[in-house]
Amino acid sequence: MDKLLSIVIPSYNAEKFLDNVLGELVKCHNLNRLDIMVINDGSTDQTAEIGQKYQDSYPGSVRLISKENGGYGSTINTGIAQANGRYFKVVDADDWLDSKNLDRFVGLLKRTETDLILTPFWAFNDKNHHKHIPEIKPDDISWGQKYYLKEQGICPVPSMHTYTLRTKLLQENEIQLDEHAYYVDIEYILYPIPYVKTFEFVNIPLYNYRVNQDNQSISMTNMRKNQQQHSLVVDHVNSYIKEHADGLNPNQQELMVNRLSRMIATQLKIIDLAPIQMATKHELSSFYRKVKDKYYFEPKDINLPMRWLIKSRFNLFPVIHYLAILKMQLVHY
Repeated sequence: MDKLLSIVIPSYNAEKFLDNVLGELVKCHNLNRLDIMVINDGSTDQTAEIGQKYQDSYPGSVRLISKENGGYGSTINTGIAQANGRYFKVVDADDWLDSKNLDRFVGLLKRTETDLILTPFWAFNDKNHHKHIPEIKPDDISWGQKYYLKEQGICPVPSMHTYTLRTKLLQENEIQLDEHAYYVDIEYILYPIPYVKTFEFVNIPLYNYRVNQDNQSISMTNMRKNQQQHSLVVDHVNSYIKEHADGLNPNQQELMVNRLSRMIATQLKIIDLAPIQMATKHELSSFYRKVKDKYYFEPKDINLPMRWLIKSRFNLFPVIHYLAILKMQLVHY
């Protein structure tokens, strides 16, 4: 029987969570229509053994694919290359999908050919176990209706947790993410967009996204530590937009520029998290001069504190520094 959905689980030292995500997936009544790939990225714990256990128990639906360590992007690249399902979704090993809604979603996939399907997700607070569904659908879009991207835009673009893409779109256009790098989820969101013709928002919450973890790449400490990697992805996304600019329709370009602009705002915030000294102000000014002249950047697409920072010629950087810290301490979806 044809597989309808390939689910890639990037797994590096994921023994703590892997039973949870796989245990939920194998509850699906449509398990025989799923192609579940545990991509073991050179783990040194029991990740491979857990993956092998599920492959042995569900040989027609679960595959363990072990490879040398190459980072998050490399696991997705491997998944794209080896996917057998008509559609493709990434589920991080520390997150999980709702099995009941997954059955409903697989039923939908039997009768659609839409390039990009966007579904709500739960934000699950790892500290207090509260969860809620953030709003993902713009007001000018209806649930369950197929749109053509050349006629209807998506602004702002939703997160990676909402994404399900047609596998052939990824494979035929050779979508590849950076390896040995953080923040490549933005590449996964944006790199398919030049090839997306149709999209649909479907009101079937699927993804449970675990937030407020100390080791997340969006935590304050990790953002500072990985500043250069974030900057690298900003550079690569900008180059990708430039490379494809001639073939983009206005809605595709607006979507990609909007997301890149918000990445640039994040890079400004990361810089501003440095100690309050003149060297930080000079770094902010230098980075902004570069993006203002050479990057696809729209200040209207970024948040108000970052616009204040720019308009003040970075004289407000101490104020924004403390605001950014306060927000990161208090806001977890």
